[in-house]
Amino acid sequence: MAGEAKPTTNVIATLRERGLISQITESGLEELANRERLTVYCGFDPTRPSLQIGNVVPIILLAHFQRAGHQPILLVGGGTGMIGDPSFKSDERQMLTLEQVRDNAERVRQQLSGYLDFEGENAAVMVNNVDWLGKMTLIEYLRDIGKHFTINHMMAKESVKTRIESREHGISYAEFSYMILQAADFLHLFDVMGCTVQVGGNDQWGNLTAGVELIRKTREAHAHALTAPLVTSASGAKLGKTESGALFLDPAMTTPYEMYQYWINTDDRDVGHYLKVFTFLSLAEIAALEAAQAEQPASRVAQRTLAWEITRLVHGQAVADGVAAASDALFGGGVASLAEANLPYLAQAVPTTIFAASALAAGLSPLDALVLTGAQPSKGAARRLIQQGGLYVNDERWSDPERPITREQALFGRALLLRVGKNRYHLLLVGE
Repeated sequence: MAGEAKPTTNVIATLRERGLISQITESGLEELANRERLTVYCGFDPTRPSLQIGNVVPIILLAHFQRAGHQPILLVGGGTGMIGDPSFKSDERQMLTLEQVRDNAERVRQQLSGYLDFEGENAAVMVNNVDWLGKMTLIEYLRDIGKHFTINHMMAKESVKTRIESREHGISYAEFSYMILQAADFLHLFDVMGCTVQVGGNDQWGNLTAGVELIRKTREAHAHALTAPLVTSASGAKLGKTESGALFLDPAMTTPYEMYQYWINTDDRDVGHYLKVFTFLSLAEIAALEAAQAEQPASRVAQRTLAWEITRLVHGQAVADGVAAASDALFGGGVASLAEANLPYLAQAVPTTIFAASALAAGLSPLDALVLTGAQPSKGAARRLIQQGGLYVNDERWSDPERPITREQALFGRALLLRVGKNRYHLLLVGE
């Protein structure tokens, strides 16, 4: 519980230095966080099986509190998630079943294991608000919670006002109640776990302060709220948007290679800021990376560090090492640097065709290989490409269209990386 041990660092100063504070209640949170161990919570509604990268920013606030010696609570909105937060949404979300919510919550817990430590002295605790909201009667809700909120105050909240003014969608009573239910969560955690701080994204400010006010009115006690800013690029673009959609933490929805490559392509103007927000590298380390990047922009040393650190936090070090090796092989390092364990990540990066080991043992015609992979439309086109010096097999220029490709040329006896022209790749992989 709170107050049992002294915090190790000034977490509010750390968050401020890293550009991670958007709004904070004027209630002495910094002084309190320096003086005693706090219990801090962040909530999320498990409406999808995966968080997007932008959803991680409030979790990073929680992680910094934990690293400074405070206890984090991760609240799963099993109850509120079946209603949906109206904050800055154009229409009402589809309601989920309890089973869907539980499944999504467990997936998200696994996705956040790189950011939050669920073991040890300040172990993160995961709770589900359906455990208390599901037991609350309507009379209790109206008498003990609802009476402390005025309709005037709730309608003045920007997130609610936007929906009310929308003639097309409006806002249901269920969604209108979301703010009250989230405030009830804060009150419950205050009473049961001594939680006095809630963190979230800046679109949650109205909901967070509703909880602060409820605790003040019903318990005559101080509670605190802190939000992180919306992270955008220097050009103003929203973070985490790719050609294929959002950047998800679930590897089945966004592959680790796609995650890594997204950050490799970060603009030089943004990389320092993203290192401060999304990694736990020290400010001195980040400054050194920015200086090295400025001195040698082509090296992309800051981007490669950013990509590796985020991929490690989301998917683990072994995966981060694998996708980094695959990326290096395709963009300058060549296949010699690859280990056999890196092949699955290379297969995520380029089109891949599985073929039989017997074809390689007998000697694979390069003409057949190009047609099989779709790299060339016909054997005639494949022959002309090879004669013009346009085919590379595992970085070796293949100039003879009649020379078969054998096991000796294959990486680890089973992988052939074909390159057509400067940067068109296809992987041929013997099935296991």
